[in-house]
Amino acid sequence: MIDSTNIQNPWKAFFEEGAEILASAAAVDIETIRRFIEVPPDSKLGDLATTIAFHLAKELRKNPAQIASEIVSKLAPLMEENNLIDRAESKGPYINLFYNRGKYAKYTLEVVERLSDEYGKSTNYAGKRALIESPAVNPSKPWHIGHTRNAVLGDTLGNVLIAAGWNVIKLDYINDLGLQIAQLTWKILQIGNKETEDKYDHYLGHIYVDVQESFDNDEKVNQEIREVSRKLEDLSSQEAQASHRMVTRCVKAQYQTAYRLGIDHTYQVWESAIAHSGLLDTARDMMLKADSITMESEGDNAGCIVAKLETLEEFKDMQNPNKILFRSDGTRTYTGADVATQLWKFGIIKDPFKYQLFEKQPNDIEIFRTSLQGEDHSLGKFDAVFNVIGAEQSHPQRLIYVILGLLGFKKQSENSHHIGYEFVGLEEADFSGRKGTWIGYSLDVVLDRAFDLAREEVAKRNPDENDEFKDGVAESVAAGAVRYFLLNASPDRKITFSWEKALDFNGDAAPYLQYSHARAARILERVEANSSETPNLELLSHDAEFALIKAIAKLPEEIVETVKSLQKSTWGTSFPCNKMTTFCYNLATLFSKFYDSCPVMKAEPDIKLARLELVKAFKVSMANCLRIIGVTVVDRM
Repeated sequence: MIDSTNIQNPWKAFFEEGAEILASAAAVDIETIRRFIEVPPDSKLGDLATTIAFHLAKELRKNPAQIASEIVSKLAPLMEENNLIDRAESKGPYINLFYNRGKYAKYTLEVVERLSDEYGKSTNYAGKRALIESPAVNPSKPWHIGHTRNAVLGDTLGNVLIAAGWNVIKLDYINDLGLQIAQLTWKILQIGNKETEDKYDHYLGHIYVDVQESFDNDEKVNQEIREVSRKLEDLSSQEAQASHRMVTRCVKAQYQTAYRLGIDHTYQVWESAIAHSGLLDTARDMMLKADSITMESEGDNAGCIVAKLETLEEFKDMQNPNKILFRSDGTRTYTGADVATQLWKFGIIKDPFKYQLFEKQPNDIEIFRTSLQGEDHSLGKFDAVFNVIGAEQSHPQRLIYVILGLLGFKKQSENSHHIGYEFVGLEEADFSGRKGTWIGYSLDVVLDRAFDLAREEVAKRNPDENDEFKDGVAESVAAGAVRYFLLNASPDRKITFSWEKALDFNGDAAPYLQYSHARAARILERVEANSSETPNLELLSHDAEFALIKAIAKLPEEIVETVKSLQKSTWGTSFPCNKMTTFCYNLATLFSKFYDSCPVMKAEPDIKLARLELVKAFKVSMANCLRIIGVTVVDRM
């Protein structure tokens, strides 16, 4: 019998109850019966169904329909003892179970009330630690909508893993070295740190367009910038210090945009800290001890440290299957540096960094950056590392994980995940940092336009409210609309951002979900809080009520299933982020059907009390759904 005082997952508890009595009646073990249970597409066919009769037909040498009928006859006394299942019926070889709706409602709503904001969370993966790197935007320009897809995927993945019991560290990679930074540093040293009315990341983005043109067309400028790039490696140089101030200011400006979307981090790893921490030297020495990694003694790669990949199936047909990790002059390639960083992420290489506080985020979480001076903040060891990066990087990412395996770290290689995603654009816009085609289409501009459109709708719906209310709700709606749109498609799909679809208050979009929560909140506002009468939840048996209750009961299981759906293949790991948005939308739609079919305030007193509890449970569940996908919860719209 289910005990609602100690379960987290009502749907799973009911599933197991059904599985146990089916296993007993069919005389099979519980593991076998689980493999043959499914949820019918139409609730008229039952709440659970099993095809176990097909499985038993060969063994028993009987017709499957006859077996199904015999199993159903044995279920009757078991159902009387259990009382959670109203009836069972056989339809040919299929067996369908129908739950007692009142009991299902009672247990589900009791669990939601007991867990409240924690409802949906589980301990399935308790003790597991994950590190997620995202979005790693170059500190030379503002975010555009493509960067945003990366950031939203990484942030939401973290939320889902946390809800399933994982301990999650969110890491941002700050590339403060390289040619782009050298170009901007060269220009800043020429013009000085001028005051600008522009947001600083936008200011740098405009400068970068001009510098790139000079770099491409003026040989003197080209040489000067390359000299700045060399001097950036010396942290005591004027160039490195100017670069540090510039990059810090740019990242802080970029984060102001991220905070509008509710995106935060725990740590940053800076490229300059990697270069000077000794991490690369340690990784280099480790590589030279591996059988498949050698220092070439002759040919074009003489003096280079090279990974020999020709023995691996996926690389053997390549014209040049070997990959340089460190050049003959000792400098690292991108692959070499990425392998070293992956070794650090897993805690294979002892953390060589010190850490400094970068800033306190709006949610009061402090974010620390790697440094050569500061305090110890070792990240520790991780069970899985997720790198969120564009799908076009699938081959470089695969190389990192393969080389990790060549170094003898097979488990860490298997637990390295590339969450790839396809291009996302805006209507009538393509993006290039060096050409400046992002100008007018940055994420700040997208959010501002979404805010304006949302505010028009909010003002229409709330003409008597003050500007503070309208602005606050519009900001929440705008940010939610952008996040939801980017999550509501599989990451392997190219998408174009649509204002109309993103800000749909009546369709598959965040404003519709937010409004469903606000509608529930308004219903509950009209109820006197001092009612001491205990509601009879077993009265909730209407089709619309039961459909909503079953969806609410499924929330914890849906989160766990999303984590289980993180399937790794050769060229990446799938993250079905749209699984959660689909669930949230379905939940909101079922609430709307319930609201239209089952009057709450005008119902008979005992029915009213029970339905109010259902409204409360929906409100809690929808709020928790919205938090997982990173959409702000609003009580009034």
